[in-house]
Amino acid sequence: MSVEIKGAADLSLATPKTEDKFEAGILILSEDGLSLLEVNKRAEEMLGYSKERLLSLAPQDLLDKSKENCPSHETKISWCDIGDTISLLHANGQSLFCRASAGVIELKGERQIILTLTPASQEAHQSRIKALLGLAVEHMPDAMIIYNTDDRLIYFNKAYRRFFPYMPPFEELENKHYLDVVRISMADPGAITDPLCIEDPEIYLAKRMERLHTPQEDPFVQKTANEWHLVHEMRIPGVGFVSLRREITAEKIYRDEMTEAAGAMALSHKEAIEARIAAEQANRSKSEFLAMMSHELRTPLNAIIGFSSLMQEEIFGPVGNERYKEYPGMINESGNHLLEIINDILDLAKIEAGKMELDCQLLNANDTIKACARLVRGLAESRNVNIEVRVEDKDAQFCADARLTKQMVVNLLSNSCKFTPAGGRIILSFSHNENKKSVISVQDTGIGMNKADLELALLPFRQVGEVSTASEFGTGLGLPLVKSFIEMHGGTLEIESEPEKGTTARLCFPSVEPAMV
Repeated sequence: MSVEIKGAADLSLATPKTEDKFEAGILILSEDGLSLLEVNKRAEEMLGYSKERLLSLAPQDLLDKSKENCPSHETKISWCDIGDTISLLHANGQSLFCRASAGVIELKGERQIILTLTPASQEAHQSRIKALLGLAVEHMPDAMIIYNTDDRLIYFNKAYRRFFPYMPPFEELENKHYLDVVRISMADPGAITDPLCIEDPEIYLAKRMERLHTPQEDPFVQKTANEWHLVHEMRIPGVGFVSLRREITAEKIYRDEMTEAAGAMALSHKEAIEARIAAEQANRSKSEFLAMMSHELRTPLNAIIGFSSLMQEEIFGPVGNERYKEYPGMINESGNHLLEIINDILDLAKIEAGKMELDCQLLNANDTIKACARLVRGLAESRNVNIEVRVEDKDAQFCADARLTKQMVVNLLSNSCKFTPAGGRIILSFSHNENKKSVISVQDTGIGMNKADLELALLPFRQVGEVSTASEFGTGLGLPLVKSFIEMHGGTLEIESEPEKGTTARLCFPSVEPAMV
């Protein structure tokens, strides 16, 4: 205990005669606690030293070094926080237990420490410690119950009654045999969850006695009527059986929920992995099958197209009936359309199967986009749509696969022609953006798309169209193929569109040569 004492600047110690009236010994220490400045007569008598001898000692020299809780000589002591009791060393070498209190006084403008000592027997000291321990155990949150070596109850604390409210007060149970206490629990409905308690009470009691005499070493979790407890049981030689219980219901529920959630998550993760692997295998099998079917599908179609062309042009003479003359043209047109569909599907399958390869080279931008414009000029004229080509630098070059680049640009131009009303305009241009990327742009004045339709158009086999365009042929693979081709180059497809205002599609090629796929 520390007390702050403030007084006048000229405050001094009382005369020896006045000091002798006090039963307590008084030591005056310097503010840093390193030297003794004054002692009273009672302190001399208690410690067995003369005043001169006491003042020649350092305060720390008075401490009993044999005690475990005594600070070492090198440790600086805070005398104001010394505690309620202290063990000092008498001049004859014996331990001297004292009740102690410390405070700070101010004498002649200097702060000093006053230490008051009252003798206490070791028995009183031990008794005080025992009382404090007993108080701590009685009020701790964990339940404790103790049986002596004869298996009779000698103690339980307040928490035990709180855990088991059906138990009578300790005064009624003191010295009761262990089995008598167990029978009280057995009589309370639901207190014991072990089915053996009802099925065969005698065997259950024998089981409890075995647990009493040979408790398991590790703590275990036990379910009671309404709670979960963490139980630690032990036998202490000379004492008997000691049981400690801690209520862990909230922790148990949380841990079980976390375990269940972790298990569910692990199962979901496993199922997701298995589903992904199965989907990848199925997709790979589909793609490999379609890639291998290239020759088998194209060969008969080429024959149909070739022979229908011969019939249409009447190379080997007239067909005969006038009604048959239009059929070869229809067969040829349908065959070419079917071949285009199959080519798109096979290209997509090759990409998914990883069998599409790039043949990158430096291309002249002006020549490339003019060639693409020529390929769709017939479609544009049939739609009464004008295609305008713009290339600022006629010598500009970019690195790409020539065949795939033409296929991408022709796809974009074909879409613009199909969805631009008569009299509309398409601008096909080449430029470099701020990131030095080569950009081929197709801008039209067509019907345009909203954001939802644009997202749909980029999905394979999905088409976007109003009633006016519902008659257009297509598989819904044009934009997905363009997107896949440009990404193979390491580039991006950028599309801006607004209903009734038109669409702008940009092929952005990287400024460096893309990796070969």
